[in-house]
Amino acid sequence: MKLIVFIALATLLLYELLSGKVYYYVHPRYLYGIWFAVAALLVFALTTVGELQKGRHNPDIKPYFLYLLPVVFALLFPAMEGGNGNIAIAQSSKAQESNLNENQAGGAIEGDEPAGRNEKSNNSWDTSGNSSEDSAGSVLDSAGDLTSDGNSSYEEVEDAAEKDRSLKYKKKTEDGAILISDDEFGCWYFELFDFLKDFKGKRYQFTAQVLTMEDLKDNQLLAGRYIMTCCALDLIGYGLITETGLSGKLKENQWITVTGTIGEYKYKGNIVPMLKDVVITKTKAPKEEYVYYSYY
Repeated sequence: MKLIVFIALATLLLYELLSGKVYYYVHPRYLYGIWFAVAALLVFALTTVGELQKGRHNPDIKPYFLYLLPVVFALLFPAMEGGNGNIAIAQSSKAQESNLNENQAGGAIEGDEPAGRNEKSNNSWDTSGNSSEDSAGSVLDSAGDLTSDGNSSYEEVEDAAEKDRSLKYKKKTEDGAILISDDEFGCWYFELFDFLKDFKGKRYQFTAQVLTMEDLKDNQLLAGRYIMTCCALDLIGYGLITETGLSGKLKENQWITVTGTIGEYKYKGNIVPMLKDVVITKTKAPKEEYVYYSYY
């Protein structure tokens, strides 16, 4: 029975790796560990071959069912393509820090809302348009606080902000728009919110999915991608508010190529980037549908 369990688990992991479906579950940085697990399981399987010759009779197989649960769950709950429906609009971490400092100095200005990663705030929105700190769709990440070592201070972020963050994106399309690749999307998206002035007025093109939120206007949609930082549990669809007359004709999760100029828009009391003068064309889904973002 051990041999069957080891081979079944190794086969499951190998199938997920070779089929590419593993990318729906975990960040690619964990693939080496999964390959190692496959090799280890096959080695364990080989070590049990000798036990077959001993001819044990009526062995108790109940304990082994526990190890077969991953195989059963993988068959019952296959990889979810197209995202999980958790949608969010990010918010500038600089704005959060500024509001928090104002509150600590003497109370927030009337009409402003306190923001901060450790406080309850109306600056997170789920797919119903309601504020909820606990909602999976209300996780707000941004380039300002997603730093390489996880310990950078706000002063360091301010120093970095003195540079024009838009200059790092150089590849252009034939019509002059700056092309954002799938690998660049996560960093570019969060920097838009932290350093909007650097990007405002510039024209960009990227591959996106059509995402929706209930409180958008009839001529608006979210053009974005599902972003994963660790595994499927933290998967969130982040999008840019996009003005287009095609919003009612495009289907949710449909793949499109978006070309538009960065402007600004006031959403729930916060200034967020928005795509204007948009050109949208249908396209095929990329090989890897999710964007994998690393911040540490």
